Amino acid sequence: MRKRLQARRLDRIDHNPWVVFTKLASECDAVNLGQGFPDFPPPDFAVEAFQQAISGDFMLNQYTRAFGYPPLTKILASFFGKLLGQEIDPFENVLVTVGAYGALFTAFQALVDEGDEVIIIEPSFDCYEPMTLMAGGRPVFVSLKLTPTKDRELDSSSDWQLDPTELASKFTSRTKALILNTPNNPLGKVTESLPSRDPSRLGSSPYSVTDLLPWGFSLFICEVGGLPVMSSEDRGPWRSLAQGQHSPGKV
Repeated sequence: MRKRLQARRLDRIDHNPWVVFTKLASECDAVNLGQGFPDFPPPDFAVEAFQQAISGDFMLNQYTRAFGYPPLTKILASFFGKLLGQEIDPFENVLVTVGAYGALFTAFQALVDEGDEVIIIEPSFDCYEPMTLMAGGRPVFVSLKLTPTKDRELDSSSDWQLDPTELASKFTSRTKALILNTPNNPLGKVTESLPSRDPSRLGSSPYSVTDLLPWGFSLFICEVGGLPVMSSEDRGPWRSLAQGQHSPGKV
């Protein structure tokens, strides 16, 4: 019998909507709203710094520290430490990755074990489910519900609400992580407060997110477009992980 070439963990993740829509946009000469296409040049200071880096001391063109170039991690720790109001160790609490996908993939692979359940709030960015499956986890979905205004019109992304009772029902003994993306992609809904701030609510829920997390829940992964709003912290046996990212294609 011929040996299988493709790993079985790829069986359910062979579809990528970005590939489909990019192809359709090209074939139909349509405006592609699925991805960001910056139409402006980089700032002068960035170009100048890049030119200086590649034309200066050639000994700087070497492999650097795997977790991030030390001068960069120190700046990131200082910048985000001020935003979070806490001390961040540049060598223990900062990881520099190649883009947001790299950060997410690293987090899923490092934290999700075979059979772990990962709660994903829908609609969601397309990579959360395949990354959960790739790590051997099982995605568990909870949907934002549309709550139209009195005139039955959709006024803003805030009209999409998360039912705290439904969310709480999704937790089991196998739950390993809850994925929260704010602003939500694709709705643009902003989660106003997060667990490290009080009161923390999802939508109009009167409950704190931490109130909904059963004791023993181990991880909270938060992907934030632009700024982190939560840092790694201990809450008894559970921990939180914030990923601060800035992606020109998603702003």
